[in-house]
Amino acid sequence: MAKFNKGLITEKIISVNDQNLTNIRRRWFTEPQQTDITRDIFIEQAKDWFENSAINDVTGFDHFPVIDVIQGCTQFFESIILKYGWDGFQILPNDYAYYSLMGKYGTEIGELEPNKPLLLSLPHHSSGGLRPEWPEILKECEQKNIDIHIDMAWMVKSKDITLDLSHPCIKSFGMSLSKLSMEWNRIGLRWSRQQEMDSITIFNHYYKGGVNVGAMACGSFIMRNLDRDYAWNTYSDLNNEICQEFDLEPTKFVHVARSKESGRIVGIGRLLAESTPSEV
Repeated sequence: MAKFNKGLITEKIISVNDQNLTNIRRRWFTEPQQTDITRDIFIEQAKDWFENSAINDVTGFDHFPVIDVIQGCTQFFESIILKYGWDGFQILPNDYAYYSLMGKYGTEIGELEPNKPLLLSLPHHSSGGLRPEWPEILKECEQKNIDIHIDMAWMVKSKDITLDLSHPCIKSFGMSLSKLSMEWNRIGLRWSRQQEMDSITIFNHYYKGGVNVGAMACGSFIMRNLDRDYAWNTYSDLNNEICQEFDLEPTKFVHVARSKESGRIVGIGRLLAESTPSEV
């Protein structure tokens, strides 16, 4: 007899939204909260939270001394789009659906345009981790003087990611809490090698005062109540059991597996949430 409900496996990738994560949201709206979270306090807390995963090996943070608050990774990549214009940057095939919905499609590796910034998602959803061509991408960008900006939204649900950010072509990257079913309060950080004038810089340095204090206070509350590696620490065993029962191949993402039959990725987030360990 099947232990898990196969009907909860989805073609669409859906985050794990379990009772613990739902309770964090409920508590934020119903309990008295600390609201004196300044930009500097938030950045110090979030920097420590994002950078200190025990299940990933991401290095090179020290090469990015300029750290700004972002309203989720969407603001991170939209600031690049706003700065360079719709035709002033390039993406790779099969990246975030945002681009294709807006009519922009990827350039094949090996055919990237010189001197035009590259915006990409890493870890990469359909690769199940890093893009396997990552070394080739770095080499091509180095040869063609292409700046790289990385949307790292999926890092909060990843494990076993080894990534060195120190490569000189990497100019900025962003991380957010959103993919932990916290899209109701989009907040995160952008790391940059040097400060440049764009919409995020203006947001952080010209409109300090009381701007976005509610979102930062909420983000601080979330991080105080949620371990950095919560997703895999909570669901590692269940992920393994589900993959074994349905003959799926695990990926680096707790809520994503790959069909051994078709090779396509599938979502197991709903199945994980329904089967959340009772001690959580």
